[in-house]
Amino acid sequence: MTRSGARIVAVIAWLLFVSVVLFLKVETSEARGEEDYHDLVRASYDYRFGDDKPFAPGNADTFNGKFIKASDFTSSARCASCHRDVHPQWQESAHAKAFVEPFYQKNVKDLQNQKNIAFTRHCESCHNPTALFSGALTDAPIISERPFDNEGVSCIVCHSIESVSGRGIGGYVMGQPALIEEKDGTKIVEATDRDITNDIEGHKRAMMRDLLKKPEFCAACHKSQVPKELNDYKFLRAFMVGDEYQKSSFAKETPHPFYTRDKETCNSCHMEKVPTENYDVSVKDGRIASHRFAAANTAIPLAFGYKRQFEEVVKFLKDDRIVIDIFALKRRARDSSKTRLIAPIDRDNFRLKDGDILTAEVVITNKNIGHSFPPELRDFYEAFVEFSVVDEDGKILYKSGYTDANGFLDKGAHNYMTYLVFEDGKLNDLHHIWKTKVVAQNNSIQSGRSDVSRYRFVVPDGYEGTLRLTAKLNYRRFTKVFSDYVIGKSTNLPIVTMAETSETLGIGSRNRPSEPLAKAMPDWWRWNNYGIALLDNKQFPAAADAFDEVIDFKNEYRPTAYTNKAIAMMQMGGWNEADKLVSKSLKLDENNYRSLFQKGRIKKTFSKLDEAEELYKQVLEKYPNDRDTLQQLGELAKLRSEAVPEDQRRVQLELARVYFQRILAIDPEDLSAVYNLMLINRKLGDRSAAAEFALQFRDLKADTQVEFLAADFLQENLEIGNESRPFHVHDLEPFRPEWELAGYPSIAGIDWSQKLVTTADFFEGN
Repeated sequence: MTRSGARIVAVIAWLLFVSVVLFLKVETSEARGEEDYHDLVRASYDYRFGDDKPFAPGNADTFNGKFIKASDFTSSARCASCHRDVHPQWQESAHAKAFVEPFYQKNVKDLQNQKNIAFTRHCESCHNPTALFSGALTDAPIISERPFDNEGVSCIVCHSIESVSGRGIGGYVMGQPALIEEKDGTKIVEATDRDITNDIEGHKRAMMRDLLKKPEFCAACHKSQVPKELNDYKFLRAFMVGDEYQKSSFAKETPHPFYTRDKETCNSCHMEKVPTENYDVSVKDGRIASHRFAAANTAIPLAFGYKRQFEEVVKFLKDDRIVIDIFALKRRARDSSKTRLIAPIDRDNFRLKDGDILTAEVVITNKNIGHSFPPELRDFYEAFVEFSVVDEDGKILYKSGYTDANGFLDKGAHNYMTYLVFEDGKLNDLHHIWKTKVVAQNNSIQSGRSDVSRYRFVVPDGYEGTLRLTAKLNYRRFTKVFSDYVIGKSTNLPIVTMAETSETLGIGSRNRPSEPLAKAMPDWWRWNNYGIALLDNKQFPAAADAFDEVIDFKNEYRPTAYTNKAIAMMQMGGWNEADKLVSKSLKLDENNYRSLFQKGRIKKTFSKLDEAEELYKQVLEKYPNDRDTLQQLGELAKLRSEAVPEDQRRVQLELARVYFQRILAIDPEDLSAVYNLMLINRKLGDRSAAAEFALQFRDLKADTQVEFLAADFLQENLEIGNESRPFHVHDLEPFRPEWELAGYPSIAGIDWSQKLVTTADFFEGN
């Protein structure tokens, strides 16, 4: 090599050395900066829940367990120049206003004032993650400016989450926020627009991952509980929308729902594809995924004057989510003890007369929602049935589910609400969940299932003509009590009618069958919904009779109808009859996994454990995440461990342990799985694991010592107590117009020039 060549090699080597040194210095400087920030926060941070739990009492965590600088969470305003549709949609969403909206603010301020700001970490893991992870939620925070409050669940927050745990609330791990991620995984937090446009793939790697499209991602926040750290008592379940979805027909992970549906996810329902209006860069085929997250919160857009968002939410609520059907009528003549069932009302031939005692049976079906209706925090909003009987002159003879003269919901309304009770037995109607001792009532309709509300009334003496029966499923966010508390004055928030139906009865003349309308629900489906409602109302003989009607239609649903009736028979102890019914189902459809599972239940009851196991394994092969099948197989292995020779016991117990562990992988808070793993580990001699599960079980299980509070509360509040019973009738009194608030504000009459309350006004007064 020549001398000049050697010099060139030396220069290149030196440059490489300097580059490596500078790179290491930058890396070290960045790492040191992160360490410095963490140490700075730590110096004054309140670690009351443990040094290893800086973000408790929620379940959220960061990728390294340390605080993240607030500046790392890039403002969503940065996204607006390219995402010209997505950003304005998100800006009006409940996600964007998750922290600043007045209803949440009032509640979280109550928690802070009554306990301490540290306890709000439970809430902020999902309402204001940047505040949580930056260390702002402590009495002496190092942060003085909080611009992130106005962004709640921002773009960078959702798009930086890297994993989820299945626990509520905030069961996720926040990754290092970044605008670009290089192929080797290096995160670039600060980047110019040019940097991003020059590395679109790197931007996608930073922003997108498969997790964001999975229901488990949304479930990380749309699942909640009250932990012992928050209430100084014990674990109390709040809601579990993600788990409800996983058990629904939309998830395609279980054979048990009454209906089969095409697969839907949280995204396909709440982020539907909509036409681009401003040519967002994420457009595909002229459409983008809506970031309005339209669901059920009508109050937030009203509070901020977001008319478009309000209209999208109302549209979503009214889009065939719920079906209401005045299905049956029970008639008892004035001087008779006999009752006749007339069903369906519009397909029967019957005569009514004055003095008849009639009971209208209204079926409400959760048709197109992939979780319970209503979901989540049912204690501070209202879903209820409005039922009325009107004569041919337009006079209201009877009515239930109206708003009274002060705007409060009629106490006797058939409703889907949760009632929380304090330790002193009083109603917790301001959502102070940290003070809740017991849940007295928790009514809802699960996905694909139905309920029935019953209204008994008397045809007025001497009346001839027609009576118009009308039933509506109404929804109001929030309750009158809570909205008045938040706003500080009497406030009548909008009521959305999600579904409505009516029937006309002739009094003194014959009522004849009518032909179904082209778009009407098929009669077999109506009978089936009625049967499902009766089954859930624990009216098992009547449910079996309803499913018999479905069987008689002899359509493609017939195999499932046989099994529906079999389930009703099992509830009455009719296992032999149920066996015959399920066999008929499987003869028509040998791959009906719902029927195969029920056949397994029957075989297990008849102590034919090998046959039961084989049936359950067939189901599990098709539905590997079906909790009920995993539960049954775990129970079978436990049973076998008691029957086999001692040297084979361990094999069966370990098999049972695997099944129950698979359940916990789906829901880490499954009470039955935790209990069984406690017992199994004891038998296997693993004392440490058994003790850990014992602690979990004691916290997860219901406290039977406070059940009297719920019972006393329901006895003292008869209307609520009536709703807590699976079967009940609403006895209607002749209606008086002064009972109802005249001219309750309509949706069409909302004055969008006047905000319900501004953020500035709210904070000034609180």
